Amino acid sequence: MLSSRKKYKLSIHVPVILLAAITVLPATSVASDVRTWVKKLYPTTGFNTDCNTPVFTLPAPLPADLHFDVIGLYNPDAPAEGEMRDAFTLQQSDCQTSLGTHIATTSNLDLLAMLGAPEPDSRLKNLRTHEIPKIAAPDGTRFTLPPAGSVTPPFPPTNTATNQPLTLGEFRGVKGKMKVKCYADGTSHVRIKLRNYQPGELLTIWAIWLTTPPGAAEPAPVPLPFGGVPNVTVADKHGVAKFVRTLSYCPMDTLPTGEQLLMLDIASHVDGNVYGAVPGTPPTVTTFVDPNDPSNTFTSPLSEGIVTLTRGAIPMTVQPVKPEYNGYGYGYGYEYGYGYGYN
Repeated sequence: MLSSRKKYKLSIHVPVILLAAITVLPATSVASDVRTWVKKLYPTTGFNTDCNTPVFTLPAPLPADLHFDVIGLYNPDAPAEGEMRDAFTLQQSDCQTSLGTHIATTSNLDLLAMLGAPEPDSRLKNLRTHEIPKIAAPDGTRFTLPPAGSVTPPFPPTNTATNQPLTLGEFRGVKGKMKVKCYADGTSHVRIKLRNYQPGELLTIWAIWLTTPPGAAEPAPVPLPFGGVPNVTVADKHGVAKFVRTLSYCPMDTLPTGEQLLMLDIASHVDGNVYGAVPGTPPTVTTFVDPNDPSNTFTSPLSEGIVTLTRGAIPMTVQPVKPEYNGYGYGYGYEYGYGYGYN
């Protein structure tokens, strides 16, 4: 039998021996066949933008600083309708000076022009998030729902109790991480955890590909459902949302055909609907109850910034414009990290 002293020495040496064995695993081991990344979420106020400032540097042939804000700041003095009704346009300084101001709907005319989409009715602009009309009739008519608890059930339907107006600081306060594992057979596994969203917030995850769409003459940033349809997740009562997928490709690699996955966009569906393989409803004419006069209706197309808001992005093959200090120096996030601190 071993003495207690020898047992003690053995208890010290066994972990050391095991550690040494692990460190000399052959290059053909399973661990060497898996590439792993941990990527962080960046707050955004639109496509590749945070307060009218590019977040990531885009590759050619795209303009390196291409970006579009899709939210504005609430304007309490805006008229009820007409050309002058709109939210204040976001400025770079707003990310420091206007964090306590409510965000509001707007339409980015440059984005609409690029998409060839019509401008929505002015009555759909400068609405805070809880005021955005939702489908509430069998014929698809939309109107602003009353807050939970404000009417006697069952009619009319209401917003949830957590559907409250968001300040710019709250909107930009989201956080998250994504872990990517790419395997030797070309497949991958991804796991995303998002935090600080509204409880019950309806979210979809979009892969922004640099590719040439069918019928187009040149490459463009194209949103496609990440991992297929449905690409939906809903924040729990703590504002946490999770998303897990197994893919037939590695999202960190340029495909053999040349397509490149630039980033993931997190879309918040503030109108309470998802639209299959497109981030928002096509610009078809929709009927609305006039928020200024519920006895009247009007028709309008819809657009990004009215039904969906981009609320966070995860870089895949693009790099942040501004490197971050990670405790060891300035860099561009984790590459080939192994998930330390990731839950």
